[in-house]
Amino acid sequence: MKQTVFDNIDPEVFEEIQKLRLIDDEFMTLIFSGDKEATEFLIRILLNRNDLKVKKSMTQVQKNNLFGRSVRLDIVAEDIFKTEYNIEIQREKSGAGAKRIRYHQAMLDSHTLKKATDFDKLPNLYIIFILEHDLFKQGNPIYFVNKTIDIKDEDGNYLPFDDGCNIMYVNGDYRGDNALGKLMHDFTTPNADDMYYNELACKVRFHKQDERGIQMASQIVEEYGDKRAAEALQQGILQGEQKKAVEVAKSLYANGVSIELIAKSLKMTEEQVQEIVK
Repeated sequence: MKQTVFDNIDPEVFEEIQKLRLIDDEFMTLIFSGDKEATEFLIRILLNRNDLKVKKSMTQVQKNNLFGRSVRLDIVAEDIFKTEYNIEIQREKSGAGAKRIRYHQAMLDSHTLKKATDFDKLPNLYIIFILEHDLFKQGNPIYFVNKTIDIKDEDGNYLPFDDGCNIMYVNGDYRGDNALGKLMHDFTTPNADDMYYNELACKVRFHKQDERGIQMASQIVEEYGDKRAAEALQQGILQGEQKKAVEVAKSLYANGVSIELIAKSLKMTEEQVQEIVK
């Protein structure tokens, strides 16, 4: 009898595949990878627009920075009017901060304009963070970031600061009886048969029940495990370096070296050294 992937796959990997949800960013990018229709379906619900047409869609997009930190974006899409969309899955609230969004915007914008192109040619941009839980604890389905100038119009409203960048946080806990509530339900269930939207359920079912789909999903599970192991190792290295720096600072200070010189030697601030040796 011919062997299949079901015969050869590690049972633990297969079990992890069955647990995957769309709110897991690696699985989400696999489901939406190169699929304009699925991405269009997603953005239409998030923006409550039926007229939006996606021209191109990519997942795991690397934006490189020669002089600093590069970023990898979950989904980057563009519609027929050249409006850009960056959709990110974020399960930990610590990764959804304002400065991360600021950096995403900078990286996207810096890769958009050609040399000598006028800044007015920057396309409109939507940065959308889908969060597993309600970050702001207000029960809103979506939180919009509104930018204003400290000037009021005749009705007492602050004038908008329209830079063309629209920022949204989507509440993954939201379960309203509408399209967005159903979408968030589908994002957080591992079972395709429990999903409202067949557009998503079919793709999830393929990667959990079809031999080819399972092979693709198993690579995601294994790579995810390798990445987490590498991150844990790097964190351990950093912690070791920090511990060593603390020991060196204490030793130097005990031998009469000035705080200023210790700070310069260890590339710390004087305040940090004072905190260590006091």
